[in-house]
Amino acid sequence: MNKKNYFLDFISYHFTKLKRKSLIGLTQLVLIFYKKKISEELILIMKKNRDHLRTVKEFLPEGEYDHVNNNYGIQNYIFSNLKNEIDLFPTYTDVLVLLIEELNFKKPIYLEIGTSVFKNFQQIENFLEESILYGYDMNDLITTIHDKYNFKSMTEETSNQEYFHSKEKNEIFYFKNNVLSKEGAEIFKNLLKGKINVIFSDALHSEEGIMSEYENIVKNNLSNEFIYYFDDLNMYDVQAGVERVFKDIKINNEKVRFYSFWTYGWIGQYEKLHKIGLITTLDINCLLKEKKLSLPLFKEVTNV
Repeated sequence: MNKKNYFLDFISYHFTKLKRKSLIGLTQLVLIFYKKKISEELILIMKKNRDHLRTVKEFLPEGEYDHVNNNYGIQNYIFSNLKNEIDLFPTYTDVLVLLIEELNFKKPIYLEIGTSVFKNFQQIENFLEESILYGYDMNDLITTIHDKYNFKSMTEETSNQEYFHSKEKNEIFYFKNNVLSKEGAEIFKNLLKGKINVIFSDALHSEEGIMSEYENIVKNNLSNEFIYYFDDLNMYDVQAGVERVFKDIKINNEKVRFYSFWTYGWIGQYEKLHKIGLITTLDINCLLKEKKLSLPLFKEVTNV
């Protein structure tokens, strides 16, 4: 019986691997069309982000990644490709930087829910200056990130809850909490220094997780002009949660719109494209026309 199980596991593993590689190969063929429609502005952003990634010696020290017990929300094949060079097609980070530029806030407040190994966070932080950034995740602060930003352990005065703080080029806060914990979210909100301009949501990929972060953290703390950016819209019931968030925000802000598109994730061409959700006050249709930019399967979502 055990031999049969091992054999089936072997077949399943290699079938999944072959399927993933085939999908990636097909994706590369389709992207040839879109690579011809990338604006010079976005190319410069991509080059700056790639240059910065080359300066990162390691995202996770040896021994801190355990694909079974503590995988930081990433599968083993993603972890093994974290340091590989990404080609010049936009990742979700590149597009987010472009959008932040369009908001034109001098000192935006940025919140990333689900920082994992900080690959996205580090690129955003490198782009910003004299801004306030918040990292929010259920994992302990990675030692390399602790050292890079010279974090100091602090205590939130009303609860004695530990958090980490750094103030150099930007002011950065890191708060450890499960996105489903309302109690922890209430403590975190005491650290906010103003309304949030940009949110990147990449924590618990479920309708429950999306609604928990929105109801407990984001709602009533969102600025009038904002970007609310969601990874993996196509996973499980994530889109159902994002649609509920959109409808709730729209009640009090008629300017808000909901878009989706597909693009590279953390490891670029080494995995399939990610479906991105975007709730924002920016007119993305006009922006893409102005920038002469085309994103895969871009659309404005109106039937919610």
